[in-house]
Amino acid sequence: MTNIINNLILIIITLAFFGIVKIAIDEVKGYVVSKVKNENAKKAIEKALELVTLAVNTTNQTFVKDLKDKGSFGLDEAGEAFNASKKAIVDMLDEETRKILDEEFANVDKFLNQAIESKVWESKK
Repeated sequence: MTNIINNLILIIITLAFFGIVKIAIDEVKGYVVSKVKNENAKKAIEKALELVTLAVNTTNQTFVKDLKDKGSFGLDEAGEAFNASKKAIVDMLDEETRKILDEEFANVDKFLNQAIESKVWESKK
């Protein structure tokens, strides 16, 4: 009986943790977009984040899901999936958006990496 209660408590704590992290991610995303004064920059950031969502979801559907179903998804495959998502994003970014992101962020590559990681984490829930 104690074991069941402990498991329920752990489940509740885990769900609360994921809820708090989701709120934090949304707040950070909102903060970043709201702090950018240039409307074109806001649009470029939103477009980049939409492309991240599209690329990660597509990679999950076409690559990750099949490997996980076969039980053959490991660190190497996770790296491949990350690189495939990033390549898709970079390929879809138009020159104007890329230029605006270069002006707004000291390291666009790092921004994209963190956006991908965030989206992957969100999709795992």
